Amino acid sequence: MEQEKDLRFYWQILLARKHYFIWPAVAVLLLAVIVASALPPIYESKSTILIEEQQIPQNFVQTTVTGLADERIQSLSQLILSRTRLLEVIKQFNLYPQMREKYALEEIIEKMRNDIKVDLITAEVGTGRKNQGVTIAFTVAYQGKNPETVQRVAGTLASLYLEENLKIREQQAKTTTQFLEAELKEIEERLQTIGGKISEFKAKHGEILPELQQFNLSQAESLERQIDQLKGQIRAAEDRKIYLESQLTTINPDSPLISGSGERILDPHSRLRTLKVMLAELQARYSDDHPDIIRVKQEMAELEKMVGTTEGSPSMKRQKLTNLKAELAQKQSRYSDQHPEIIKLKREIAELESLPEVNTPAPAVAQPDNPAYINLLTNIQAATNDINMLQNQKADLEAKLRNYRQRLEDAPKVEQEYLALVRDYQNAHAKHQEIMNKILEARIAEGMEESQKAERFTLIDPASYPEKPISPNRPLIMLVGLFLSGGMGLGLVALTEHLDHSVKNADEVAWLTGVPVLGRITRMVTAEDLAQKIRRRRLLWSLVGLSILVSFVILHLFIMDLGILTAKIWRTVGKYT
Repeated sequence: MEQEKDLRFYWQILLARKHYFIWPAVAVLLLAVIVASALPPIYESKSTILIEEQQIPQNFVQTTVTGLADERIQSLSQLILSRTRLLEVIKQFNLYPQMREKYALEEIIEKMRNDIKVDLITAEVGTGRKNQGVTIAFTVAYQGKNPETVQRVAGTLASLYLEENLKIREQQAKTTTQFLEAELKEIEERLQTIGGKISEFKAKHGEILPELQQFNLSQAESLERQIDQLKGQIRAAEDRKIYLESQLTTINPDSPLISGSGERILDPHSRLRTLKVMLAELQARYSDDHPDIIRVKQEMAELEKMVGTTEGSPSMKRQKLTNLKAELAQKQSRYSDQHPEIIKLKREIAELESLPEVNTPAPAVAQPDNPAYINLLTNIQAATNDINMLQNQKADLEAKLRNYRQRLEDAPKVEQEYLALVRDYQNAHAKHQEIMNKILEARIAEGMEESQKAERFTLIDPASYPEKPISPNRPLIMLVGLFLSGGMGLGLVALTEHLDHSVKNADEVAWLTGVPVLGRITRMVTAEDLAQKIRRRRLLWSLVGLSILVSFVILHLFIMDLGILTAKIWRTVGKYT
């Protein structure tokens, strides 16, 4: 049967093996007290830096420094916690002197990085359901053993954050301005290059530029109208000349001459006609061998040579040409140019004009002296001069018209190249204007950074002198040691009891043998046993007293002054009495 075990049973075990409980418990508790007392105090000092927003509204001036505040703080931390910067701080304040004798420099720098804490302070901003955390400040803390040194190092780190932030913002603003100025110089060179190409293009194709196409078209139309007007003037002058030439054929170039006896002296043409009549009369009366007939024929031959009236002679052809032109002028007033008679007359006139003898001036027989005839000749010559002048003007205008038409034909060939150059120039000019505006904004932003009107870091809580250490937590260490001491003692008692298989009382004897116990003999206590018991009890009370004394010392030195504690206790007791 399993033996019933109650609290009394366990208490008896604890009393029987109290030495296994007390000594380990006291040892662990003392160890905890020693550890709590021996650990060096760690002090912490921190500075709070506020992130102030830009003082000038962003609607007026945009800063060139972009990025979230926490990202910039992380970048600054990487810069300040670099090996070079931390090494300067270590040398400046002579930090970690003991570690420098035993550890490598990289390990010391890593230790300092661990002792520096940068914490962000955020606030919820926004309206509605979506609120966003925005960094409004951050703290820079440093931990160390010397409170004065800790304060100075924390202040130095905060100053580094302020200085580096200001330096980086100014440098970034200057870099932005310098970059834009370099871009401006490059785009100005491009503008100059494209402008030179356009100038060369205009010099080479100045008359056929697309922008002159409307001008060339209007000039061509104006020339066409002028040419049409000249054609009309030429036709009118030719008609007038033909009319005058037709009138000329009806007038005798020579005026009638009167001899001294009052007789009329005939001109060669009239004399020739008279001789023809005379020859007919003589032939009716005489034979051809008659001297009078021979004389008349000889005189007629001389006159015919003089006036050129033989059939097919140049003078007759010229006379026929004049008559045809006169007839054409009369019929053109009644018929159109497509009329068969008009076409026939033009063809005959063209055939006669193509003959070289017709174009050869007729030999002058005698200078005409008839005023009317001379006047007509003068008018004909004036009409001829007018026609020649109008023809020359028409030829000049036609040459100009061909030039303008050639320009209009060549314009589409160079239009694409010219438009591409103009488009490149316009794009470059727009880019130039855009960069100019950005440079102006960048310079304003740079001035704002230099005058510290942009976003900046402000030290609102400087590093203070740490009056109390943040670690170690000695009460917690001793409390943990107290629990561990009790657990150690109980564990050792349980282990000893488990390994001890001896019989300890009458009940175990009865349970093991199966027979009842008839009697028991108590333990015989000698004088030596009593003396040993007294020594153990004194030692126990001594250890307890020492533990209490050490506890009071630790309480007084590291937790609370005993005088203050006593005053609080009496004040509390006074409230209830």
